[in-house]
Amino acid sequence: MLEFIRVAFNYGGPVMYVILAFFLSLCALGMWRLFLLYGVFDTPNARGLWMEIYKLVTNNQIETAIRLCEKAPRRQVLPRIWKKGLQCASRSAEETQNAIDSASLERLPLCGRYVNWFGVIANVTTLLGLLGTIMGLISSFAAVGTLSGAAKQTKLAEGISHALYATGFGLGTALVAMVLHGFVTTKSSEITEKTDEFAAKLIELLQMRRSNLSSKGASERD
Repeated sequence: MLEFIRVAFNYGGPVMYVILAFFLSLCALGMWRLFLLYGVFDTPNARGLWMEIYKLVTNNQIETAIRLCEKAPRRQVLPRIWKKGLQCASRSAEETQNAIDSASLERLPLCGRYVNWFGVIANVTTLLGLLGTIMGLISSFAAVGTLSGAAKQTKLAEGISHALYATGFGLGTALVAMVLHGFVTTKSSEITEKTDEFAAKLIELLQMRRSNLSSKGASERD
């Protein structure tokens, strides 16, 4: 394998090194985004945390529920959005909705940041591979212009073979970019859907709490 890579870079031309730079950038970007999505922004125990918040809100322990959200890692998306909603628990339903929407607009775009770059790298490296192959073919045809017979065919076949290294490396890099793009977009969508689901549940829970408090207040006045 190492020998194949050495030969590929030896005969593939300078475009190979440009594609390599994109490949290394792609790997760094992919690992960084996956780390953020799986290890920083996501809330793995979302349902368990929600059940605790549900019990606290039902028992009118709003401040305790807010502190519970604050104990979660600072950059997790969902607890920060819950916190914003809980801080508006005593306000109107519209104000609570606006607070949650504002927090979502602030936090959720972080999950999808730089995703488009995976597609850009895939397209650019594919085109760079084709460019490298065309440059190699031009050099090969120019080199065989002075040859004849079997030597010409051998030299041409060898030149075409070497020229295709660039296309192969470009397509391979593009394939890795598309796979990483799939993982990143899937996880980003999962976090967004989970956030929307539990934000809606919190709004519904707070509305139910308001109704209960209103009914209780009316009963006490009677």
